[in-house]
Amino acid sequence: MLNYNNLLDKQLKALIEGNKKQAWSICERLEKINPNDFRHQFNRGWFLINQGKLQEGYQLLDAGRFINVYGSGRIKTDKPIWNGVKTLKNKVVILNLEGGLGDQVIKARFAKDIKERGGKCISCCCKSLHSLISRIDGVSSCISVEDIEKTKHDYWIPSFSAVWLLGHDFTTLPNKPYISAAKSNIENWSKIISSEKLKVGIRWAGNPQFEHQQYRKFDASLMLDLAKIDGIQFYSLQKDNDIIELPKTINDLNHLLLSWEDTAAAIENLDLVITSCTSIAHVASAMGKPTWVIVPILPYHIWAFGDEHSPWYQNTTRVFRQVKFGNWDAPFKNIKNKLIEF
Repeated sequence: MLNYNNLLDKQLKALIEGNKKQAWSICERLEKINPNDFRHQFNRGWFLINQGKLQEGYQLLDAGRFINVYGSGRIKTDKPIWNGVKTLKNKVVILNLEGGLGDQVIKARFAKDIKERGGKCISCCCKSLHSLISRIDGVSSCISVEDIEKTKHDYWIPSFSAVWLLGHDFTTLPNKPYISAAKSNIENWSKIISSEKLKVGIRWAGNPQFEHQQYRKFDASLMLDLAKIDGIQFYSLQKDNDIIELPKTINDLNHLLLSWEDTAAAIENLDLVITSCTSIAHVASAMGKPTWVIVPILPYHIWAFGDEHSPWYQNTTRVFRQVKFGNWDAPFKNIKNKLIEF
């Protein structure tokens, strides 16, 4: 008989390779053996989200905090985490935006929930996102982690837990556009992104430091091959890593994207964004820009429920899913066909 840790490893391998039925069977076995194990609870949370059970799933994902695979840990404050029950009327709440830049953008939407409950939301996020997030409805101001101790507040909310603390299910998730580019920047970028053709932004790789990033990665040539389609002007949104030499048919914006304000303004001037699961996917989706996201067989929890669309965003965001482990031909064939239709 396989021991407990071996079962966990076998379950993860099955998930990564797309054997979801086998992985769920192992999950049910583990639930009988040790339902309180944090690693098991975290993995089971993904399954429940995949099955459409948002509340139960995200509560279980919180178990990942105890094994350092989820969220960003506690912040320096003596104030309690809001429990989802006490009134927020006239209360000041720090929404601590956790994880990578994309994660912070995803969860920043919940500032509006706090505002609608009568509270004042202070968003704590990376400085590079301050100006972008400060324009979100419900955000009174933005601070960084080092500012928390000197910021007066009544409660705080770790953003990865916000979705279930606020009582949402997949039918009530706020998914209307909530991020906007600065008007002056939009006008400036209209001179850079200017074409009579369909204007499409592309990004093929995200931050290599994130867990399982290697499974999201595909050969950049698959994306560059799209530039052979007539009637489209492509613009590269790739920055910082995986920079490659581009064909002359693709405009490289790498050296012009100096801030997130630049990126948002560039996106606003595009007709469509095609990207792997990156922060660009979430900024473009949160802006309401038509966005096509390419995800692996084992997708990030945001893409775990739904088929062509995710309830986290309106139908302007479309999900192209890997069909066979290690092979990206099917989603890119689908993208080519849809591009011609688009």
